[in-house]
Amino acid sequence: MSRSLLLAMLTAGLFATALSTVALAQAEDDAPPSGWRPNFVTRVPQGKMKAAFPKGATVTGKAMLGCVADKGGRLVDCKVLREDPVGQGFGEAALSVVGYERIATKDAQGASVEGRPVRTTLEFLAPGDANPDWVRKPNGAEIANVFPKKALDRRVGGKATIRCKATVEGFLEACRVLSESPQGMDFGGAGLQLAPQFRMSPKIRGGRAVAGGEVTIPITWEEPRGAAPINTTSIVLDPPWSRVPTQAELAAAWPKAAAGEPFGQAALRCVLMKTGQLRSCDVISENPRGKGFGKAAQDLSKLFMVNIGPADAKTFKDYKIDLPFRFRDPAAPEARKLTKPRWIRTLSAEGMAEVYPQAAAKAGVASGLGAATCAVTATGELADCKPARETPAGLGFGAAAVEAVKLMRMNPWTREGDTVDGLTVTIPVQFTLDVKAQDEPAAPAGKPG
Repeated sequence: MSRSLLLAMLTAGLFATALSTVALAQAEDDAPPSGWRPNFVTRVPQGKMKAAFPKGATVTGKAMLGCVADKGGRLVDCKVLREDPVGQGFGEAALSVVGYERIATKDAQGASVEGRPVRTTLEFLAPGDANPDWVRKPNGAEIANVFPKKALDRRVGGKATIRCKATVEGFLEACRVLSESPQGMDFGGAGLQLAPQFRMSPKIRGGRAVAGGEVTIPITWEEPRGAAPINTTSIVLDPPWSRVPTQAELAAAWPKAAAGEPFGQAALRCVLMKTGQLRSCDVISENPRGKGFGKAAQDLSKLFMVNIGPADAKTFKDYKIDLPFRFRDPAAPEARKLTKPRWIRTLSAEGMAEVYPQAAAKAGVASGLGAATCAVTATGELADCKPARETPAGLGFGAAAVEAVKLMRMNPWTREGDTVDGLTVTIPVQFTLDVKAQDEPAAPAGKPG
């Protein structure tokens, strides 16, 4: 089946809304003690929020209210649980506008929500401040591109909701799946594949772009229609790379046509060969378009390698890989941050026991914490490690942490499309001495027959 026909059959709908940053960031923490989570169907209009900004306030602030749901989904009997900053009127401002909010009148099981406790957090933006807002969202064809193979084979549609953090550049990172349905069809994984294709304007505080803010993205894939069979190749996301481009190679690939652009992004879909190399890479997204970022990503794809052992190569089937890229102006200050490394090699329990500090063991200290700060190489290895801290002090836990992390390795290319080459990471290591094993007598040697 042709790609154009397949995309025509896969009508995919995207419904993505960037709600109040603080409300999103605190949604999990603000669940009432009863544990149920209300479904907000109406939020306070932005014009009302702006008009309610406290006259004496000078900075952006927020307030959390504790309310009770009435029969119609309104929030009543509200009280201020906390406000930040204190004493600038954000609690009173929240009470004045909370009447505009509505929640669904029935829960997921169809029961009435009347009388249930509801917490809501309202954020009031100071003049000139702004929360992240959409610059780019994937289109229907791009969403269809990540339709899960298992769901296609069964010809079922589905939904997923992901939550991500917004960087100062407007990229999304640290994404996680909040929900997916139906279960077992991997729509959550498909949502994560789309994350590198979103862009947002940054969060503005005090006239400056700053990191922070979270966005919740619900995505819907409609049921495939048509009588023709659909055959797809399994798509791999975030494989264990053995080689990726260095930061210098990425800087050298910055397109000439992108002069004046602060950053760009692209995503490729490539065929993974049994040699571990990539071929036939197609550009499936590029932003901004026409600046050469797609072509730069294709040129860099030749530098990627997945380690496929001889045994796996014998039974290797066709796979495709979705490969995201983030490009930054090489002349700009370093903006990459290592938020959540994926470790592909760690130290075993036996190895940890071998590096347990002797000074601590002799002193009868059965546990301790050490941390090492290291530079990360283009292969994900850790180099130039130094002790960062230790508890308790003076017993060698810092030096032991340095020894423990030497054999660790992280995936050198992030899910968001960055190389980890040249970044710095501090790794805490918890040590526990197996006192029982230390006290057990050695097994007697066998006697000759």
